[in-house]
Amino acid sequence: MPAERNAGSSSRATENLVADAAEPPNRGPFVGLPDAIGSTTFSAGQMSRARTRILLLLFAGTSFASACLIFVVQPMVGKRILPWFGGVPAVWMLCLAFYQTALFAGYAWAHWLVRGVQSGRQLALHALLFMGAALALPVLPGEAWKPQGAVEPSGAILAMLAVNVAPAFLVLAATGPLLQAWFARCQPERSPYPLYAVSNLGSLLALLGYPFLLESRLSLSTSGRLWSAAFVVTGLAVLACGALARRARPLDWEAPADGGGTPPLRQAPAALWLLLAACAVVLLMGVTNELCLDVASVPFLWILPLATYLTTFILCFGSRRSPRRVISVSLTLLVLGVQFLARRASEGEGSLAAVAESIQVQILLHCLFLFGACMVLHGELHRLRPAPSRLTTFYMCVSGGGALGGLFVGIVAPIVFDDYLELPIGVGLGCLLLLAACWYDDQGWLRRHAPRWHWALAGALTGIVLVNLATGALGRLENVLHQERVFFGVLRVRQVGERANTQRQLFNGTTLHGLQLVGGAQRPTSYYGVLTGIGLALTQRRPEVPSRIGVVGLGIGTLAAYGRRGDRLRFYEIDPAVVRLASDPAYFTFLARSAAEIEIVEGDGRIALEGERDASSPSRFGLLVVDAFSSDAIPVHLLTREALAVYLGVLDPEGLLAVHSSNRHFELEPVLGQLARDAGLRVLVIENDPLPRRLSARATWVFLSRSGNRLRALATFAEQRSRALGLDRQAIRTRVPTPRGLAESPVWTDDYIDLLGAMRPLPVRLGGPGGS
Repeated sequence: MPAERNAGSSSRATENLVADAAEPPNRGPFVGLPDAIGSTTFSAGQMSRARTRILLLLFAGTSFASACLIFVVQPMVGKRILPWFGGVPAVWMLCLAFYQTALFAGYAWAHWLVRGVQSGRQLALHALLFMGAALALPVLPGEAWKPQGAVEPSGAILAMLAVNVAPAFLVLAATGPLLQAWFARCQPERSPYPLYAVSNLGSLLALLGYPFLLESRLSLSTSGRLWSAAFVVTGLAVLACGALARRARPLDWEAPADGGGTPPLRQAPAALWLLLAACAVVLLMGVTNELCLDVASVPFLWILPLATYLTTFILCFGSRRSPRRVISVSLTLLVLGVQFLARRASEGEGSLAAVAESIQVQILLHCLFLFGACMVLHGELHRLRPAPSRLTTFYMCVSGGGALGGLFVGIVAPIVFDDYLELPIGVGLGCLLLLAACWYDDQGWLRRHAPRWHWALAGALTGIVLVNLATGALGRLENVLHQERVFFGVLRVRQVGERANTQRQLFNGTTLHGLQLVGGAQRPTSYYGVLTGIGLALTQRRPEVPSRIGVVGLGIGTLAAYGRRGDRLRFYEIDPAVVRLASDPAYFTFLARSAAEIEIVEGDGRIALEGERDASSPSRFGLLVVDAFSSDAIPVHLLTREALAVYLGVLDPEGLLAVHSSNRHFELEPVLGQLARDAGLRVLVIENDPLPRRLSARATWVFLSRSGNRLRALATFAEQRSRALGLDRQAIRTRVPTPRGLAESPVWTDDYIDLLGAMRPLPVRLGGPGGS
């Protein structure tokens, strides 16, 4: 979704701007201008060498800066609003859909100015747009936009983006096309295409630099202020470029003969251009969704797929020759095969399974797949580019296709589908579009009049891919009693087992949110069983003293099974669908049959607790439980210094904070230990092996408290309980994080989260025991 997805070598950009350049072939569909710009010949007056260099630096620097700002504002704003809506990937999907649409609007604005407005008025109209955008700053939504209570998240997110981000983004999106047109007017004897390379360089540097340089060194608020200042400076530079161009003669827009470097192709329909571009964006967002669902919705996992997507555009449109179709298709099929084998390997045990399901391998395979698939789609776009007389139509179709794909994934799919089907749909659509593109290629192996066995082979391979995609989607419906997709994820109620061992389970994505034995007693199970850390903490309570317990994350309400008469349990749940399913006795009965007084607060738990903390008579809990994982993603906004301050604000002085830290991909104990040390708290970790006879799954719970005595008593109780039941000494383990183990773990804050540092290392020994 780049601002200017050119064509050309970035390393020679400045050199080419200074030297005369020959007219390049048809390139870069994201500029909105015909390729005739650089070859138009008319006099712009004699300029001194010094003035020429200043002009070149001004245009190149402004192109670079605008591209950087476009790709910095996207993750920056996404990170700002992510904690307000549960930290789920759907927040970034909506942001991407919005950015794609705003990008198309920016291109349309620039196209209209250049094509439909007299040159003398272009600057004035664009200056008015810039002034309006400057008045809408800052670009980061303020605290007033933070939702209070249960709200419809999609509408709220789109509204705040439209008010805060759209004006500035529209101005920046239009900058590339306008600068290239204005540069051609000022320097008609030179090609404007090196500006493409400069903007591409800015886009990639911004994408890769934000998570590793800006995010890790500057707070979010500081980054926002710097971005606003840079926007104003860049906007003034754009207006300066327009003022220089205003003095030059207008361009003659008569299209020259085609200078393309490939043989002419049969004219492809505009619908094919649009669908190829839309499919690439669907795959981009589908891969991003997959990664964020199983890891965390954080900038570096947003940026890796986006950078991969942008790189394929640069490679495809950076040469006169289209990429070889057989290489791109073979790479994509190879990665799909490796992904299939990795999924099969991850179902086993041992180090090979651990490697196959590790997040490092998953990120690599997903990005390689996206690279291969987008090389196929963008390669076909480059191969099917039209004659110059239709180039502007081509540009608008490609950018419009990006907006269409973004809207489909971000808005339509969550309403229409009850599962995450965008990625398989994108793969299937890509196969069909490849066949359609080959139909228009008279030079290819799979051309329209190719031997029938060519088409039969291609059809068979396509059929195999489509059948596998359909089989995979249908396989997820096995034993499913109920399935629905909401903003916060895909919820499945499954029933497995037979007779006395029948279980009813609630899944959010790949994460079990709780299970209940059908027809049995109200016995707590899974991560909340009686011999897990939280089960021991709740069993330890004095029976004659009622408890006030807060729980962030409802699941199926398993912890309500520990409720006694006189106890008060308040659950905080952001997803109304989870509340509905957990409260429905047809599925689960923990809430309905609990002896305690149950209260459910809908909305983000942190925001709700913050409001209670700041109330005149704040709630006080003896025990506060935080367990709000969605799929296997980390709710990072619940594990920061600011979040801990909120929790402590609603805890009794001797209260206990319990955090469920079980995770396949990340070590969260050092993070929580460092937070505790930063706040002057004591820490205890309780980990248990699977104990199926006690209905207790493997789990890790981290307890934080102001009271060291409270934690020591809990550790002693866990050891006594293990001995009384005759368990192995290692079945239940208690430990305290050491200062040495915390030395390399930074304190997570709302402005800084080091998710890479918390990643579990990749297993290196294959075939031996181990793996988790």
